[in-house]
Amino acid sequence: MPGLNDFCDLLFEISNEDRLRIMEELGSAPLHATGVSRRLDIPTQEASRHLMRLAEVGLIAKSPDGLYTLTPYGSLSLRLLDGERFASHHRDYFATHTADALPPCFASRIGELGQATLIDDVMITMHNVERVIREAQEYVVRMTDRYQLTAIPHIAKALERGVGFRVIEPVNIIRPPGYEPDPRLTQAEADGSWKNRAVERLGVCLTASEKEVAALCFPAPDGRFDYYGFTSKAPDTHRWCMDLFEHYWGAGGRIRPD
Repeated sequence: MPGLNDFCDLLFEISNEDRLRIMEELGSAPLHATGVSRRLDIPTQEASRHLMRLAEVGLIAKSPDGLYTLTPYGSLSLRLLDGERFASHHRDYFATHTADALPPCFASRIGELGQATLIDDVMITMHNVERVIREAQEYVVRMTDRYQLTAIPHIAKALERGVGFRVIEPVNIIRPPGYEPDPRLTQAEADGSWKNRAVERLGVCLTASEKEVAALCFPAPDGRFDYYGFTSKAPDTHRWCMDLFEHYWGAGGRIRPD
């Protein structure tokens, strides 16, 4: 495979904790070898050896005055590690939950979820969803595989204060036994403040407002959701989730005319 040797060289160099820390330090500011030694609390000789190795593979460069900086290749490589860092930090979660249904362009951006907090309690997830709906002022978007009946009163009040809802659901959404549509939601559909679209398969369950991501949950390998996932107010996470929602919204079929 073309470039495989170079790729393996890259993985080998950044597999060393000290060399990775050096790259992160240089990403903040150029440093001399002595400065690297002080920042990492390692001998200067050892720091020089690591710097030489990183320079040999083109990840860093040394200026005439002895300052080391990241090369553009090094900077890009470091940025691309964000996704691996996120996955490895949550390796126990992703041992039982899959991101395989994500479009490739979103899987490659998964590092943008780096500041999200893991939720491993379904009750906290449901509470977050209801709280974010209560606090929303502009909009709420949802991707969900079932109706959360306890959220309906909060949804109704949000609609009354002018919050718009867009909801994506699978064509085979699970409805509780004896479920009857709430007339307030029916009216919201009629006036356009509640819009639905359907897709064949959900890659995630998601609830977000203009302020934060209440819940981002990945499915188990069999496609079912246990509603363990992530929450965040970080702009990068919010942008990733909204971009993903818009991707599914554009691909979804209209349940009722918008």
